[in-house]
Amino acid sequence: MNIRPAYDTDIPAIIALMKASLGESLLPKSEALWRWKHQTSPFGKSYVLVAEENNELIGLRAFMQWQWQWQSQTFRAIRAVDTATHPLHQGKGIFKKLTLQQIELCKSDGIHFVFNTPNEQSRPGYLKMGWEAQGRMPMKLQLHTPISIVTRKLLRKQPFPINAPDATPVCDWSGIAALTANDVTPYQGIHTATQPAYIQWRYADNPLYRYGYLTDHKHYLLIYRFKHQGFAKEMRITDFFPLSHAPASQVSHDLAKAVQHLRKEHRISFTSMSGNHYLLHRPYFKWLGAIPVRNMGPIVTIKDVNATAMMDSLLDSSNWQYTLGDMELF
Repeated sequence: MNIRPAYDTDIPAIIALMKASLGESLLPKSEALWRWKHQTSPFGKSYVLVAEENNELIGLRAFMQWQWQWQSQTFRAIRAVDTATHPLHQGKGIFKKLTLQQIELCKSDGIHFVFNTPNEQSRPGYLKMGWEAQGRMPMKLQLHTPISIVTRKLLRKQPFPINAPDATPVCDWSGIAALTANDVTPYQGIHTATQPAYIQWRYADNPLYRYGYLTDHKHYLLIYRFKHQGFAKEMRITDFFPLSHAPASQVSHDLAKAVQHLRKEHRISFTSMSGNHYLLHRPYFKWLGAIPVRNMGPIVTIKDVNATAMMDSLLDSSNWQYTLGDMELF
Protein backbone atom coordinates (compact mmCIF):
# COMPACT_ATOMS: atom_id res chain seq x y z
CA MET A 1 0.00 0.00 0.00
CA ASN A 2 1.32 3.41 -0.99
CA ILE A 3 0.23 6.60 0.81
CA ARG A 4 0.74 9.88 -1.04
CA PRO A 5 -0.73 13.38 -1.49
CA ALA A 6 -3.70 13.54 -3.84
CA TYR A 7 -3.39 15.18 -7.27
CA ASP A 8 -6.03 16.99 -9.31
CA THR A 9 -6.07 14.02 -11.66
CA ASP A 10 -7.21 11.83 -8.73
CA ILE A 11 -10.50 13.66 -8.27
CA PRO A 12 -12.67 11.35 -10.45
CA ALA A 13 -11.25 8.31 -8.63
CA ILE A 14 -11.73 10.03 -5.26
CA ILE A 15 -15.42 10.62 -5.99
CA ALA A 16 -15.82 7.01 -7.13
CA LEU A 17 -14.14 5.80 -3.92
CA MET A 18 -16.41 7.94 -1.74
CA LYS A 19 -19.51 6.64 -3.50
CA ALA A 20 -18.31 3.04 -3.15
CA SER A 21 -17.54 3.53 0.53
CA LEU A 22 -20.31 5.84 1.70
CA GLY A 23 -23.02 5.91 -0.95
CA GLU A 24 -24.75 9.20 -1.71
CA SER A 25 -26.46 9.47 1.71
CA LEU A 26 -27.68 13.04 2.40
CA LEU A 27 -24.42 14.59 1.17
CA PRO A 28 -24.01 14.12 -2.59
CA LYS A 29 -20.57 13.43 -4.00
CA SER A 30 -19.46 15.24 -7.15
CA GLU A 31 -16.31 16.69 -8.66
CA ALA A 32 -17.80 20.20 -8.53
CA LEU A 33 -18.56 19.90 -4.82
CA TRP A 34 -15.09 18.49 -4.11
CA ARG A 35 -13.35 21.33 -5.96
CA TRP A 36 -15.42 24.00 -4.20
CA LYS A 37 -14.88 22.49 -0.77
CA HIS A 38 -11.23 21.52 -1.00
CA GLN A 39 -9.66 23.78 -3.62
CA THR A 40 -11.35 27.19 -3.49
CA SER A 41 -11.50 28.00 0.25
CA PRO A 42 -10.01 31.41 1.12
CA PHE A 43 -8.13 29.63 3.93
CA GLY A 44 -6.20 27.54 1.41
CA LYS A 45 -6.46 24.17 -0.28
CA SER A 46 -7.22 21.13 1.86
CA TYR A 47 -4.62 18.61 2.91
CA VAL A 48 -5.59 15.41 1.09
CA LEU A 49 -3.88 12.02 1.34
CA VAL A 50 -4.83 8.88 -0.57
CA ALA A 51 -3.85 5.24 -0.17
CA GLU A 52 -3.44 3.19 -3.33
CA GLU A 53 -2.79 -0.42 -4.14
CA ASN A 54 -2.23 -1.88 -7.61
CA ASN A 55 -2.85 1.60 -9.09
CA GLU A 56 -6.29 1.79 -7.45
CA LEU A 57 -7.36 4.24 -4.73
CA ILE A 58 -8.43 2.33 -1.63
CA GLY A 59 -8.35 5.08 1.03
CA LEU A 60 -8.86 8.83 1.43
CA ARG A 61 -8.34 11.40 4.20
CA ALA A 62 -9.07 15.11 3.71
CA PHE A 63 -8.41 17.90 6.20
CA MET A 64 -9.99 21.25 5.31
CA GLN A 65 -8.06 24.37 6.27
CA TRP A 66 -9.65 26.92 8.62
CA GLN A 67 -8.52 30.01 10.48
CA TRP A 68 -9.65 31.13 13.92
CA GLN A 69 -8.86 34.41 15.64
CA TRP A 70 -8.50 35.10 19.35
CA GLN A 71 -7.02 38.13 21.11
CA SER A 72 -5.61 39.53 17.84
CA GLN A 73 -3.85 36.26 17.04
CA THR A 74 -4.72 34.04 14.08
CA PHE A 75 -4.61 30.27 14.53
CA ARG A 76 -4.28 27.93 11.60
CA ALA A 77 -6.54 24.93 12.07
CA ILE A 78 -7.75 21.99 10.07
CA ARG A 79 -11.18 20.45 10.08
CA ALA A 80 -11.18 16.67 9.77
CA VAL A 81 -13.82 16.09 7.13
CA ASP A 82 -13.97 13.63 4.24
CA THR A 83 -12.68 10.09 4.69
CA ALA A 84 -13.33 6.85 2.84
CA THR A 85 -12.02 3.29 2.70
CA HIS A 86 -12.92 0.92 -0.11
CA PRO A 87 -15.31 -1.80 1.14
CA LEU A 88 -12.90 -4.55 0.04
CA HIS A 89 -10.08 -3.06 2.13
CA GLN A 90 -11.83 -2.18 5.38
CA GLY A 91 -10.39 -3.54 8.60
CA LYS A 92 -6.77 -2.92 7.54
CA GLY A 93 -6.29 0.24 9.60
CA ILE A 94 -6.21 2.48 6.52
CA PHE A 95 -8.25 5.26 8.16
CA LYS A 96 -5.90 5.40 11.15
CA LYS A 97 -2.74 5.31 9.04
CA LEU A 98 -3.96 8.11 6.78
CA THR A 99 -5.17 10.24 9.69
CA LEU A 100 -1.99 9.98 11.76
CA GLN A 101 0.26 10.59 8.75
CA GLN A 102 -1.86 13.59 7.82
CA ILE A 103 -1.44 14.97 11.35
CA GLU A 104 2.35 14.74 11.06
CA LEU A 105 2.32 16.55 7.72
CA CYS A 106 0.17 19.32 9.17
CA LYS A 107 2.41 19.57 12.24
CA SER A 108 5.46 20.20 10.07
CA ASP A 109 3.44 22.84 8.18
CA GLY A 110 2.65 24.86 11.33
CA ILE A 111 -1.01 23.92 11.84
CA HIS A 112 -2.10 24.62 15.43
CA PHE A 113 -4.97 22.19 16.01
CA VAL A 114 -7.65 19.98 14.49
CA PHE A 115 -11.37 20.37 15.17
CA ASN A 116 -14.43 18.45 14.06
CA THR A 117 -17.80 17.11 15.22
CA PRO A 118 -17.60 13.32 14.69
CA ASN A 119 -20.71 11.18 14.98
CA GLU A 120 -21.32 8.43 17.52
CA GLN A 121 -19.74 5.79 15.30
CA SER A 122 -16.50 7.58 14.48
CA ARG A 123 -15.88 9.48 17.75
CA PRO A 124 -14.33 6.55 19.68
CA GLY A 125 -11.73 6.11 16.94
CA TYR A 126 -10.77 9.78 17.09
CA LEU A 127 -10.48 9.70 20.88
CA LYS A 128 -8.14 6.71 20.65
CA MET A 129 -5.92 8.76 18.31
CA GLY A 130 -5.60 11.62 20.77
CA TRP A 131 -8.62 13.80 20.07
CA GLU A 132 -10.24 15.34 23.15
CA ALA A 133 -13.94 16.09 23.61
CA GLN A 134 -14.83 19.70 24.32
CA GLY A 135 -18.45 18.76 24.94
CA ARG A 136 -21.74 19.48 23.25
CA MET A 137 -22.05 22.74 21.38
CA PRO A 138 -24.28 25.26 23.20
CA MET A 139 -27.52 25.96 21.33
CA LYS A 140 -30.26 28.58 21.51
CA LEU A 141 -33.73 27.52 20.34
CA GLN A 142 -37.05 29.26 19.88
CA LEU A 143 -40.08 27.00 19.39
CA HIS A 144 -42.86 28.48 17.27
CA THR A 145 -45.20 25.46 17.12
CA PRO A 146 -44.30 23.37 20.21
CA ILE A 147 -47.59 21.45 20.39
CA SER A 148 -47.41 20.49 16.71
CA ILE A 149 -43.77 19.41 17.09
CA VAL A 150 -44.54 17.14 20.06
CA THR A 151 -47.67 15.72 18.39
CA ARG A 152 -45.81 14.86 15.19
CA LYS A 153 -43.02 13.17 17.11
CA LEU A 154 -45.47 11.10 19.15
CA LEU A 155 -47.49 10.11 16.07
CA ARG A 156 -44.32 9.72 13.99
CA LYS A 157 -45.62 12.07 11.36
CA GLN A 158 -43.06 13.68 9.05
CA PRO A 159 -44.62 16.50 7.02
CA PHE A 160 -41.13 17.91 6.36
CA PRO A 161 -39.15 15.00 4.80
CA ILE A 162 -35.40 15.26 5.31
CA ASN A 163 -34.72 14.51 1.65
CA ALA A 164 -37.24 17.10 0.37
CA PRO A 165 -36.00 19.83 -2.02
CA ASP A 166 -34.30 22.78 -0.36
CA ALA A 167 -36.99 25.25 0.69
CA THR A 168 -34.65 28.17 1.42
CA PRO A 169 -35.61 31.15 -0.76
CA VAL A 170 -33.32 31.91 -3.70
CA CYS A 171 -31.42 35.15 -3.01
CA ASP A 172 -29.24 37.39 -5.15
CA TRP A 173 -25.91 37.48 -3.31
CA SER A 174 -24.43 40.30 -5.40
CA GLY A 175 -22.61 42.67 -3.06
CA ILE A 176 -23.79 40.92 0.13
CA ALA A 177 -20.49 39.37 1.17
CA ALA A 178 -18.83 42.78 0.91
CA LEU A 179 -21.11 44.10 3.67
CA THR A 180 -19.18 42.08 6.26
CA ALA A 181 -16.21 44.40 5.80
CA ASN A 182 -18.28 46.73 8.05
CA ASP A 183 -18.71 44.14 10.82
CA VAL A 184 -18.52 45.85 14.24
CA THR A 185 -18.87 42.70 16.39
CA PRO A 186 -16.96 43.12 19.69
CA TYR A 187 -15.33 39.68 19.53
CA GLN A 188 -13.80 38.43 22.75
CA GLY A 189 -13.65 34.68 22.16
CA ILE A 190 -12.33 32.36 19.48
CA HIS A 191 -14.08 33.07 16.18
CA THR A 192 -13.62 32.38 12.48
CA ALA A 193 -11.35 34.84 10.72
CA THR A 194 -14.28 36.25 8.78
CA GLN A 195 -13.70 38.21 5.61
CA PRO A 196 -15.89 38.93 2.58
CA ALA A 197 -14.07 36.21 0.58
CA TYR A 198 -15.01 33.68 3.25
CA ILE A 199 -18.69 34.71 3.24
CA GLN A 200 -18.77 34.50 -0.55
CA TRP A 201 -17.23 31.03 -0.54
CA ARG A 202 -19.06 29.61 2.48
CA TYR A 203 -22.56 30.84 1.65
CA ALA A 204 -23.00 32.53 -1.72
CA ASP A 205 -21.07 29.96 -3.77
CA ASN A 206 -22.03 26.88 -1.74
CA PRO A 207 -23.21 24.14 -4.15
CA LEU A 208 -24.45 21.87 -1.37
CA TYR A 209 -26.93 24.04 0.54
CA ARG A 210 -28.84 27.17 -0.38
CA TYR A 211 -28.48 30.08 2.05
CA GLY A 212 -30.61 33.15 2.39
CA TYR A 213 -30.05 36.45 4.13
CA LEU A 214 -31.88 39.34 5.74
CA THR A 215 -30.29 42.79 5.64
CA ASP A 216 -31.13 46.46 5.52
CA HIS A 217 -27.66 47.09 3.98
CA LYS A 218 -26.86 49.54 6.78
CA HIS A 219 -27.17 48.01 10.24
CA TYR A 220 -27.34 44.22 10.06
CA LEU A 221 -26.79 41.09 7.99
CA LEU A 222 -28.31 37.79 9.10
CA ILE A 223 -27.55 34.59 7.15
CA TYR A 224 -29.79 31.54 7.44
CA ARG A 225 -31.01 28.39 5.80
CA PHE A 226 -34.08 26.21 6.15
CA LYS A 227 -33.61 22.58 7.15
CA HIS A 228 -36.28 19.89 7.09
CA GLN A 229 -36.13 17.70 10.21
CA GLY A 230 -38.99 15.37 9.31
CA PHE A 231 -41.23 16.35 12.20
CA ALA A 232 -40.39 20.07 11.96
CA LYS A 233 -39.03 22.79 9.71
CA GLU A 234 -36.02 24.60 11.13
CA MET A 235 -34.77 28.11 10.44
CA ARG A 236 -31.06 27.88 11.17
CA ILE A 237 -29.31 31.20 11.83
CA THR A 238 -25.81 30.44 10.60
CA ASP A 239 -24.21 33.88 10.93
CA PHE A 240 -25.01 37.41 12.06
CA PHE A 241 -23.11 40.67 11.61
CA PRO A 242 -23.98 44.09 13.06
CA LEU A 243 -22.83 46.58 10.43
CA SER A 244 -22.99 49.83 12.40
CA HIS A 245 -22.98 51.18 15.93
CA ALA A 246 -26.69 51.98 15.76
CA PRO A 247 -28.50 51.16 19.05
CA ALA A 248 -29.07 47.41 19.32
CA SER A 249 -32.66 48.03 20.47
CA GLN A 250 -33.42 49.82 17.20
CA VAL A 251 -31.78 47.17 15.04
CA SER A 252 -33.37 44.37 17.05
CA HIS A 253 -36.87 45.71 16.37
CA ASP A 254 -36.34 45.80 12.61
CA LEU A 255 -34.58 42.42 12.59
CA ALA A 256 -37.35 40.75 14.61
CA LYS A 257 -39.99 42.00 12.15
CA ALA A 258 -38.02 40.67 9.18
CA VAL A 259 -37.51 37.25 10.78
CA GLN A 260 -41.12 37.00 11.92
CA HIS A 261 -42.38 37.72 8.42
CA LEU A 262 -40.04 35.10 6.96
CA ARG A 263 -40.90 32.34 9.43
CA LYS A 264 -44.65 32.88 9.09
CA GLU A 265 -44.47 32.88 5.30
CA HIS A 266 -42.53 29.61 5.29
CA ARG A 267 -44.23 27.77 8.19
CA ILE A 268 -41.11 27.55 10.36
CA SER A 269 -41.48 25.24 13.37
CA PHE A 270 -38.44 26.43 15.32
CA THR A 271 -35.43 28.71 15.02
CA SER A 272 -31.93 27.67 16.05
CA MET A 273 -28.71 29.57 16.65
CA SER A 274 -25.32 28.83 18.19
CA GLY A 275 -25.66 29.47 21.92
CA ASN A 276 -22.31 31.23 22.19
CA HIS A 277 -23.04 33.35 19.13
CA TYR A 278 -26.41 34.25 20.62
CA LEU A 279 -24.78 35.32 23.90
CA LEU A 280 -22.31 37.48 21.96
CA HIS A 281 -25.17 39.25 20.16
CA ARG A 282 -27.91 38.94 22.78
CA PRO A 283 -28.96 42.64 22.62
CA TYR A 284 -30.01 42.03 19.00
CA PHE A 285 -31.89 38.79 19.75
CA LYS A 286 -33.93 39.43 22.89
CA TRP A 287 -36.98 38.44 20.84
CA LEU A 288 -35.63 34.86 20.51
CA GLY A 289 -37.60 33.77 23.55
CA ALA A 290 -36.99 32.56 27.09
CA ILE A 291 -35.59 29.06 26.46
CA PRO A 292 -32.07 29.20 27.93
CA VAL A 293 -28.91 28.28 26.07
CA ARG A 294 -28.30 24.55 26.48
CA ASN A 295 -25.44 22.21 25.61
CA MET A 296 -27.41 20.12 23.13
CA GLY A 297 -25.61 20.48 19.81
CA PRO A 298 -23.03 18.14 18.26
CA ILE A 299 -20.03 17.08 20.34
CA VAL A 300 -17.00 19.15 19.39
CA THR A 301 -13.61 17.41 19.49
CA ILE A 302 -10.14 18.94 19.24
CA LYS A 303 -6.65 17.55 18.75
CA ASP A 304 -3.45 19.38 19.57
CA VAL A 305 -0.95 19.72 16.73
CA ASN A 306 1.15 22.77 17.64
CA ALA A 307 -0.99 24.31 20.40
CA THR A 308 -0.05 22.38 23.55
CA ALA A 309 0.15 25.50 25.73
CA MET A 310 -3.41 26.57 24.91
CA MET A 311 -5.24 23.23 24.89
CA ASP A 312 -6.98 23.91 28.22
CA SER A 313 -8.38 27.11 26.73
CA LEU A 314 -9.40 25.37 23.50
CA LEU A 315 -11.28 22.68 25.42
CA ASP A 316 -13.32 25.28 27.33
CA SER A 317 -16.39 25.98 25.18
CA SER A 318 -16.98 29.31 26.95
CA ASN A 319 -13.88 30.66 25.17
CA TRP A 320 -15.46 30.06 21.77
CA GLN A 321 -17.86 32.22 19.79
CA TYR A 322 -18.43 29.81 16.92
CA THR A 323 -21.52 30.06 14.75
CA LEU A 324 -23.66 27.30 13.29
CA GLY A 325 -22.11 28.21 9.97
CA ASP A 326 -18.70 27.39 11.39
CA MET A 327 -19.68 24.01 12.78
CA GLU A 328 -22.44 22.49 10.65
CA LEU A 329 -21.43 19.69 8.29
CA PHE A 330 -20.93 20.56 4.65
